[in-house]
Amino acid sequence: MDKPIADLHCHPSLKPHLNDRIPDIWRRAENPLAHQVFARFSIRKLVLAGTLNKLARVTQSNLDACFEGRNRLVVCSLYPFEREFLRPDRPFKRASLLVRTGLQLLLGRRYRKSVDLKLIRLITGISEKWTSWFLGQVHGQEVWIDYFRDYQREYNYLKDSQGPRPGDAAVGSIPEFRLVRSFAELEALEGRPVICGILSLEGLHGIGRYPKKALRGATPFEDLMPEEQEAIRTSLFRNLDTIKMAGRGTGSDPDGIAPFFVTFSHHMNNFLAGHARSFGGLLSRVFNQQPGLGLGFSALGEEMVGRLLERREDAGRILIDTKHLSLKARGEYYRRVGNMRNRGDNVPVIASHTAVNGLADLATAAGNDNDPRIERRSYISRFSINLTDEDIREILKSDGLIGICMHDGRMPGRKFKRKLKAVRAYREKAKRLYAQLFLTNVFHIVRVGEVYLASGGRVAGSADPWKTVALGSDNDGIVDPFDTYRTAADFPAFREKLIEALKTQERPYMREFRILSLPGEVPMPAAEIARLMNGQSPEEVVDRIFYGNVRHFLKKYFNDAYRYAQPIA
Repeated sequence: MDKPIADLHCHPSLKPHLNDRIPDIWRRAENPLAHQVFARFSIRKLVLAGTLNKLARVTQSNLDACFEGRNRLVVCSLYPFEREFLRPDRPFKRASLLVRTGLQLLLGRRYRKSVDLKLIRLITGISEKWTSWFLGQVHGQEVWIDYFRDYQREYNYLKDSQGPRPGDAAVGSIPEFRLVRSFAELEALEGRPVICGILSLEGLHGIGRYPKKALRGATPFEDLMPEEQEAIRTSLFRNLDTIKMAGRGTGSDPDGIAPFFVTFSHHMNNFLAGHARSFGGLLSRVFNQQPGLGLGFSALGEEMVGRLLERREDAGRILIDTKHLSLKARGEYYRRVGNMRNRGDNVPVIASHTAVNGLADLATAAGNDNDPRIERRSYISRFSINLTDEDIREILKSDGLIGICMHDGRMPGRKFKRKLKAVRAYREKAKRLYAQLFLTNVFHIVRVGEVYLASGGRVAGSADPWKTVALGSDNDGIVDPFDTYRTAADFPAFREKLIEALKTQERPYMREFRILSLPGEVPMPAAEIARLMNGQSPEEVVDRIFYGNVRHFLKKYFNDAYRYAQPIA
């Protein structure tokens, strides 16, 4: 129970840096309740009170929770809020009459700042001051949205949060938080009461400056006005150079830290690469993800890939996280890094907080087209934002890493959700069900890799499909978390439940909770589980997922020898 845990993707600074009532990055904080922001009785208030229970109302990756949960390595994802994410698509023209009527009751027929101010506070947990500032930008007269200013604000907050925990020391020790710039720095702090942070960025829009009217339209980058294209291009190139040089201490930020990797796309159009659909159900009727949805890389995006992966003596390589990329863009990226690998330059592919969809390849996923009818018949989510078998093979080929998320909204299909509803009152059964879902993802990844290797497939690094699997919780990413494991403090209990599940697969009480084979969704035979474990004990398997694989990956790629061009002797 005292072993460290690593989380490949979480947002410990997202809420506290945008909420003056949260004293620091360590403290637990709660979002306001519906009755606290809506004073009078209303249908809206009743609906919200029920709906918001699914979301994480408390901070999940605050550092007290991380320390309690042995989470000693956190990849801290900075996220500048996409302004289109804050502008619901009223009057919901894409919804049916029934859904539209319900949404109008909930959100109003037209934009009212007072209502949206309360809704955003309830959902995100950020303060009224910052919510008002965001909405003022979205609905005001501003011509430009400067996301890099948001990046710098959260980046500086995270840097300033380093050091011992403010105030009273935790029982038995004084924990600290340190951002590390290399594996060597991480290794030097292992075994001490220190939470080590590595920087990442979710959404490459976060270093850009965009004309607001361009963000609101559906015009491709190549068809924007020349002056708009130039403004976007100039800001991205300049700011990327700034953050890359900061990592070497060669620019205006001598003690700076560069992101280890960036999630290239996110929820909305960034003019660089298409994104996958990330909202389903009612949210897909509220937020308009259509601009840029499903596209490949633009010419500017292709150039940004080259600049991110470029290695100079004064500016290091930044890896790319493929989560949220469209199917088309993922295929294009795999071909690019495959060509680089053939030339002797390996670029590991990261998918930092994801799940599997059990589909054979990108083309099958494109044909599925996020069909909700398929979701109703499936245990896992078949949406294309999740990994196909082709994605898994490409990540294995590249010596990459997959962070499996803990997300009720994106991992399961409707069959799982119906089963969860039936056992929710029985907490132990719900825990077994979540272990089943997580391990089904793990063993599918391993089996796809094993089949590829058995067919003679070539990979960078060791021929071991277990090396690719890690934990990427997406805690504090405004998600619907596992009901029984809602914060980083619950990680040790979840780890122990996974070990227990692996040891008890053949027990009668586990009949409904056994690991499933995909895509058929039938229980995996015990002999198959044992074969895939390849002589490893349940403890060894789970320890690799929760720490060892991330550590091994960082040792290989989070160092100056890999990230920077070496001077000519």
